[in-house]
Amino acid sequence: MAPSHKRMGWSGLMLAGMVAAGSATAQEPADDALDGLEELLAQDAEPAPEATAPQPAAPQQAESSPAASPPPAESAEDLLSTIPVAKQEAPPPAALKEPSYRPSAIEEIVVTANKRSENLSSVAGAVSAIGQEQLEGAGASGFGEYLSLSPGVNFNSGVPGYSVITIRGVSSDTVPSLAQTAVGVYYDDIPLTDPAAPMVVPDVDAFDAQRVEVLRGPQGALYGSSSLGGAINYIPRAPDASGWGFAAQGVGSLATNSSLGGSGKLMVNVPIVEDALALRLVGHYTRTPGYIDNLGTGEEQSNNSVTQGGRAILGWNPTDNSRLRLSALYQQTRTDDAGYVDESLGDLKKDTIVPEPSSNEFSLATLRYELDADYGSWAFIAGVQDKSSSLSYDGASSLGIGALGLDFPLTQSGGVKGYSAELRFISPPGETFEYLAGVSYADRDEEFDVNLDAKVLEETAGIINALLEGLGITPPGPLSGLTTLFRQNAKINAPEKAAFVDLTWRFATDFKLTAGGRYYDNLVDSTINGRGLLLLPGGSPEFRESRSSSAKGFNPKVSLAWQATDDVLLYGLYSRGYRLGGPNLVPSTPLTPTKRSYNPDEVQNYEIGVKTAWFDRRMTLDLAVFQIDWHDIPLIATDRSGIFKFLDNAGDARIRGVELSMVARPFDFLTAQSSVTWLDAQLLNDYDPNNGRPPAEKGDRLPGSPEWSLSNTLTASWEFPAWQPSITFIHRYEGKSSSNLSYQDVTKGDYNLFDLRAGFKRGNFNFTAFGKNLTDERGVTASNNYTRVTGDVLSLKFITPPRCFGVEMGYSFQP
Repeated sequence: MAPSHKRMGWSGLMLAGMVAAGSATAQEPADDALDGLEELLAQDAEPAPEATAPQPAAPQQAESSPAASPPPAESAEDLLSTIPVAKQEAPPPAALKEPSYRPSAIEEIVVTANKRSENLSSVAGAVSAIGQEQLEGAGASGFGEYLSLSPGVNFNSGVPGYSVITIRGVSSDTVPSLAQTAVGVYYDDIPLTDPAAPMVVPDVDAFDAQRVEVLRGPQGALYGSSSLGGAINYIPRAPDASGWGFAAQGVGSLATNSSLGGSGKLMVNVPIVEDALALRLVGHYTRTPGYIDNLGTGEEQSNNSVTQGGRAILGWNPTDNSRLRLSALYQQTRTDDAGYVDESLGDLKKDTIVPEPSSNEFSLATLRYELDADYGSWAFIAGVQDKSSSLSYDGASSLGIGALGLDFPLTQSGGVKGYSAELRFISPPGETFEYLAGVSYADRDEEFDVNLDAKVLEETAGIINALLEGLGITPPGPLSGLTTLFRQNAKINAPEKAAFVDLTWRFATDFKLTAGGRYYDNLVDSTINGRGLLLLPGGSPEFRESRSSSAKGFNPKVSLAWQATDDVLLYGLYSRGYRLGGPNLVPSTPLTPTKRSYNPDEVQNYEIGVKTAWFDRRMTLDLAVFQIDWHDIPLIATDRSGIFKFLDNAGDARIRGVELSMVARPFDFLTAQSSVTWLDAQLLNDYDPNNGRPPAEKGDRLPGSPEWSLSNTLTASWEFPAWQPSITFIHRYEGKSSSNLSYQDVTKGDYNLFDLRAGFKRGNFNFTAFGKNLTDERGVTASNNYTRVTGDVLSLKFITPPRCFGVEMGYSFQP
């Protein structure tokens, strides 16, 4: 506890200081000034009209004179401009301008977290909205750069496209496991989550995004499976039929132990029919040079990565009250070598016999139709998606036999194809009774291939088989299996149908009761084919089996909100989330006993919160306190022979936490944003994975769930006639936690990251110089751990990218 307190203390003080600054620097001088103005007005209000009576015969003078009568004033500053003063005593116009210490209010954000448009401050639940301005200000293009700015969220960065998002500590590993993810990812309300082991976790480039909504806490009522910890919804900017739009961005950067990299991004908005039909096109290309040297392959800066893609959205307004959007999205990421390090080899080093490349592709086509009527509104949202991935590992190094020099690759590949559709109706807002009801259906086919080969075995088997065939002898089945150690193909079909409802009763002027839930009916069918030497302990080198798992249930959600004042909302919330169960994709034999399937797991969330605004919305402060009870966690176990891994519902957990977030604008030119999260995430039972490691014990912290997480963003920007300079400082802190329940001694986190951006805008042009990870911190973000045949542990640690400097230039205009 002491080290964490030492590291986060100054940042926590910054948050407290900003709260005080919002009061001391903005409210007190303003109040003193207003008091003085009111006293002056009380003394001079009566004689002033005689000296400056309006002159009807001179209307031009009346229009420009302070004596002209404006609308009724609502504040002391407004009242000052309405009191007539003698013409010769009138102050110059500049003296009547609002003082510089009177900052503008923080804008209200409209979100669709509850599948209807509403102000963020009125949502009875914990939601973060990361808008385009914040994304651009942070220079953020992917999950790792902006999710950590939201309270309660930790991003366990690993191989691009295969990272793990943790919200409110709901996590059993920091690398993808065999189960469905615990956080749902959506693109414009289309679910992108795979039904079983994740093929790809799409990290859509944030260029030209409208906003990213982060829903913290289980969302099983409205969003369905996989939203145990929460959900993330990426919302792109829609086409604008009112005029042309254009944006271009170029970035160049250089990191420690790396070469020059950068990105190019482009957006074009094309109006086709004025105010009715438009097309928006976005394209992007990013090259991230490697910074890790692979001693085994002799390749320096081996983990080069390239991401490219784009999207097209056609928007049509057939009538004044209807909207149709058709969109297509594509993104591809290729990495030459997995970007982890082996700390025992030195700084930024790894050692494998063969490189470990990866690639993933993702395409999506969607249709969205919305119709508004006097009696309510309809929305129909459908999408078809296709994802594919490929990963390669050095099996010899992982098994601890690298010294033999064997070319021993382990490859994993697969894909997911499927579609989803949702129809919902939303009643008119502002009524005593409001409701939302809908139905949804999704069907996804996932194919998963694993191949573990050794060329020496293939060559040996080839010689023996050729010899036997030359003698006219058919090779026996077990011998033909020698061409591979293990090869498996699994096919999964997972239809999911649901109906949901959300009812709201405003039973008093300031109270709102909302209740609803989701009925779901899931089926997961699988067919597994296996072959290889590792199957011989079961009596045959081949394995084939079909398995099925189903689940039905209801996930409720209830909240009570009290709008105590215009600036204070208090709420209480109960919600539940669930995740699909499914078949284990490994053989089960007398010598290699495994569980044939695992059951769904669920969480129950109890939460109270308050959302407040202060000093005429120059500061907002939100607080949420919660407890999550997690039941039947599917954890990885190993059969008694030590050959196959499978999932078993072997754990329960309890998570308690506090989330605090603040936005303050003490001056017009200065905006501060801070968040603090405290978590107590504990396993409630002992857990032995049977992998030769000490078992996890009751009370152990869940992986990727640090006790403290912080973020601070301080932005200063000025408005001058010709140009607008700005400076942004970003700080992130993640506390220490384990990387895996089976490897409590292998930790991640416990690091601070500091970024700085400085630049200016001039008309439509902008320029920014930036530095990321200024202290060149080697923070561990995730770890893939193995117990080798020698008994020692190999920890492949993914780290924060090293210090990087660069420049960013852009040009844009919007209709």
